[in-house]
Amino acid sequence: MLDSHIHIGQFKEEYYNYEKLFGVIFNSNKIDRIIYSSTSCCLDYIKYNSIYIEIYEILKVYPINIALPLFWMIPNFINQGLNINTIMSELPYGGFKLHPYINKWDFEKDIKQNELLHEIFDYAEKNKIHILIHTGESYIDRPNRFEKYFSEYNNVKIILAHCRPSNETIKLMKKYDNIYGDTAFTSSESIKEIKLAGYYDRLIFGTDFPITHYYNKDKNISLEDQYKIDIKYAWETDIKF
Repeated sequence: MLDSHIHIGQFKEEYYNYEKLFGVIFNSNKIDRIIYSSTSCCLDYIKYNSIYIEIYEILKVYPINIALPLFWMIPNFINQGLNINTIMSELPYGGFKLHPYINKWDFEKDIKQNELLHEIFDYAEKNKIHILIHTGESYIDRPNRFEKYFSEYNNVKIILAHCRPSNETIKLMKKYDNIYGDTAFTSSESIKEIKLAGYYDRLIFGTDFPITHYYNKDKNISLEDQYKIDIKYAWETDIKF
């Protein structure tokens, strides 16, 4: 079974080491495959070389058929002279991650950012890989903010992380066949709304672990117990794996 939304790396003051996290996940006896990305990309000063090293070290232990990395693209990488084709050929990334809220995407005004997004969507379309996009309740991370790319690159599988808000997610699912959502930090009410709208088959299981652990009010909870809660939630909401 696949958990499609896992993180490793630095998140605020915590560093989540992949060895510990993956041990918890695969010892759960529920999950045998994951898709992950590095929250170290949330840091304003991060250099891509640091991300490269993080992912490279994981790949030496966990092959992509077990743990598939996503390339978390941030606007700051533009100034580092990165080339999409080069990055994607150096490591076997299985897709892209975009986080408009944390990484301050301003592609409506910034020509370079707009051009970069076209490169990302074009690469994803040609190479048949997906793009995971964080969504939320604000203007910055609303689900339809990237809509012009959804329509232009309608062969690219787009996964709207969190499905927030659910009514906007449903509108996009209705309009575009290539729009999916994941269950990471998604309320049971939102999941029910998407099911009732007829898009159950476009919901993909993901936990957002260990971010769930970070935001748990019980600061004494272990990673093992947190992941048990995350997996139990999947069964209670009747989500496909």
